Amino acid sequence: MVTTALEQAVVAAERLVVDELGPGARLPGETELAQRFGVSRLTVREALKVLAGRGLLDLTRGRRPTVREPDGSVLSGHFALAVRRDPSALLELCEIRRSLEALAAGKAAARPGRAAVAALETAVDRMAAAVALDEPERERRFHEADATFHETLALAGGSRMLSFVLSGFEDALHRSFAASYRGHVARGGGFDEVVAAHRAILDAVRDRDVAGAERAMRAHLRQVERDLRAAIEAAT
Repeated sequence: MVTTALEQAVVAAERLVVDELGPGARLPGETELAQRFGVSRLTVREALKVLAGRGLLDLTRGRRPTVREPDGSVLSGHFALAVRRDPSALLELCEIRRSLEALAAGKAAARPGRAAVAALETAVDRMAAAVALDEPERERRFHEADATFHETLALAGGSRMLSFVLSGFEDALHRSFAASYRGHVARGGGFDEVVAAHRAILDAVRDRDVAGAERAMRAHLRQVERDLRAAIEAAT
């Protein structure tokens, strides 16, 4: 199999970034990398762009490339594009969330740190406070607190891989939060019940009730699915 100079440089650069350098480290200059990889500086430049596209490097003009902490940002763009093209994909996302976020809730309940519980409490309190506001401020504040709750829960269980996967849904989740909010309004739902659903998850996490946290999350996401269906029907 014939390997192009660019493919050779990408493999060598990825090995350097993943196996030898850690997040935050700066790569050597292009001249040094070209000598090390046995390719031209232009090929090095293109190889680094490939790694940046994979979320492995930060490229800033005038500065040497920096190794990034792995996250789900590359996946996030793909999921966001999918739901932009077909809003009904939000229902498929909700189905995936039922499994992954129930797992995240259970892991958080198994080892609830004080800081995580406090952050979840603050998010729920902010959701409750937002209910009393007028639109559009209510939707904005409610949405922010809702997103913070789910992001905090994903991190609370201490599973880097689970947090990584859930972070890949970030952009699509923000669309899901907005759509479910509209759907909840469309079907005449009260926002106190949404706050109560989040508080039930919080209470189970605080009480170290793993099964209860998983049940509460699945119940909440069934509610979200109903809201999403209402939003999609209202838009068609």
